Amino acid sequence: MSGAASPDRWGDEHAIDLGAVDAPADEAPPVPTTIGVPRRRFRFPNAAMALAAVLFLVAAGAIAVAKWSPFGKRDAEGVVTAFLEAAQAGDIRGALAFTDQPHATGDFLVDEALDTRWSIVEVGQVASAPSAREGRYVSQVYAEIEAFDGTRIGFRYFVGIEDGEVRIENALSGSEAYPAFDHLDVNGVTVPVDEALGITNIVLLPGIYEFYPELPSTMELETEGVLLTLGNRFIPLGGDYADEWLPIPWPTVSAEGAALIDRALRAHLDACALDTERADCPFAFPEDDARTIAPAPGAVWEITAYPTVRAQWWGYELLQGFTLVTTVPGEARMAVVVTEDGESRETVVSCPVWADGLYADLDFDGGAVIRRPDGTTLERCSSLVEVG
Repeated sequence: MSGAASPDRWGDEHAIDLGAVDAPADEAPPVPTTIGVPRRRFRFPNAAMALAAVLFLVAAGAIAVAKWSPFGKRDAEGVVTAFLEAAQAGDIRGALAFTDQPHATGDFLVDEALDTRWSIVEVGQVASAPSAREGRYVSQVYAEIEAFDGTRIGFRYFVGIEDGEVRIENALSGSEAYPAFDHLDVNGVTVPVDEALGITNIVLLPGIYEFYPELPSTMELETEGVLLTLGNRFIPLGGDYADEWLPIPWPTVSAEGAALIDRALRAHLDACALDTERADCPFAFPEDDARTIAPAPGAVWEITAYPTVRAQWWGYELLQGFTLVTTVPGEARMAVVVTEDGESRETVVSCPVWADGLYADLDFDGGAVIRRPDGTTLERCSSLVEVG
């Protein structure tokens, strides 16, 4: 079980902080009370003035009681509790009704995107103050929820109270997401990502969200793909603290994916050996001013060793795939005719085979394609060596 996540991202402790937090910019500090201040004595010139003074004091007391009565506290806490209960029950419209955005829409503000495996741990008002606008008050209500695995997260809601209306004013916040793929899948709800921008903006209600639950077995997620969110805070399940940025998990290649890439690369190089004119192939003779080199009659490249490669997870690029890096170069040989100083001879040359500059695009159907997306030509046989 994970401890509760501190609302302060950079705090050393992991406990929930119930201390004071800055109120909205337009909020004035609470009005000081008069407890402990001696009463002033009033002298009334006649009975009429005395009666008027008494009525005035009674009215003023009633106003003060109305402003600071516990009903405002109960209203603020009740609205936050009702909001969370509706979200936990999967009632999106019901939850939004307690906010200042009752008609909000979003790709993931749909019933299918909700995972209700979480519970409400605590709801309590921690601050209240009159607003700069007369007759308006703002309460800060701390809430804490817990995922099914024990991960907790806390957040402070600002609840505005005015003209009998009680609404949560920071219940929803948009977060920028930079997915690795051309789509974003959250709890099984899939939306496309703008290919030109490579970014999307999402809004989430409190709860549990799993990214790419249908990821093929050829790929894995670098970090935990299931998050708990509340307000504008996010924490991976089992995490120690919450952040204000949405941590979209990044893909890596699994052992099965690495084996698939190796097979796909070998097939790609085999095709290159038969068609050396392709831009994404590494076989070609380097230019040489002192001699000319041409394939011997009927000769083709023979791959004697395939390169060993690694797919870099940080090199993943949208619509291209994983960048391939050569850890051990391969080798290809060919019988050639070398013409030098007007004389020709037949020999065998060796060319190192590198995969750098190629990408492995793993699709969601479990396949892999090796390609050079930008169409540029790979470095070809820069160190051609005569071996026979």
